[in-house]
Amino acid sequence: MSRRSTALSLFLAISSCYLAADEKAPKKPAHQPTAQGKASFIRDYDLNKDGTVSQAEFKQLRQQRYGAMDELQDGQVSVDEYVNEYAGRLDKKLDIERTGQIKQTLVRIEALDKNNSNTIGHDEYNASGDKAFAYIDTNKDGVISKADPLPERERKPDAKQPVRARPALVMPTTHSVVGMLDMYDQNGDGTVDKTEYQQQRDAAFARTDLDKNDELSSDEYLNEFVDRLDRQIAKTRAAQLKQAAVRFKTLDQDNNQQISAAEFNTSGDRMFKRWDTDLNQQVTMAEALPVTLPVTRAEKTKGTAE
Repeated sequence: MSRRSTALSLFLAISSCYLAADEKAPKKPAHQPTAQGKASFIRDYDLNKDGTVSQAEFKQLRQQRYGAMDELQDGQVSVDEYVNEYAGRLDKKLDIERTGQIKQTLVRIEALDKNNSNTIGHDEYNASGDKAFAYIDTNKDGVISKADPLPERERKPDAKQPVRARPALVMPTTHSVVGMLDMYDQNGDGTVDKTEYQQQRDAAFARTDLDKNDELSSDEYLNEFVDRLDRQIAKTRAAQLKQAAVRFKTLDQDNNQQISAAEFNTSGDRMFKRWDTDLNQQVTMAEALPVTLPVTRAEKTKGTAE
């Protein structure tokens, strides 16, 4: 057995014990299905890109995916086959989103360069940081924490804008409290005051300013971001593939270390019915979201398995 197969088998054995214990745990409130979750479902299964996923469309893509998983064409899918197929789809999404993040960063560089010098000076860098801090520090106490109410723009999103599908890659951002804490709360106390924030900003500027001329060139700014971007991609990929191995276990209902077409289809039927709340064999953004009842963690995972 390969090292990879051994590691996956060990992980699945541990997960099996964890899930079995969870079945006996008290019911807990599940996360309410979101419009973003539905948008992700439609994005992933809308073959003709008309904004609707029909049951026939859904089953067609599910069959295609199972065929792609079954590398040996033996009518069974092993954990390695399952994870490999998912990794291929995940890598495509991550590559597309990486390109998009880089394009956004190039736009951000132009926006920061207020004096059109083709560099970002310390004053321009600090002005941008001050603006970001003030935006998130909504209670104006000089400290960013989860006690800060959401900025008004976040509380009242534009209803005219379509709901976006959930991205595969999430970079910490200064546009949210969570992002600010993730990036700048170095002592882990759940808060970021202006002094701590500025210290981290100054350190980041110094690291990025490779030629030490107190200005950031476009290349310096972009290269620093791409380095963080690629680290986040690696972290995201590892976590998602680990979760895929957990999903395999929930799909393998007879615990024979293989997923049959019947097991895969059972999961798919459950997934489609969950979103098709008006029972018309179509899933659209217009229909109501599912109503969630309290479930165990294991039941929740079964309901979302691919």
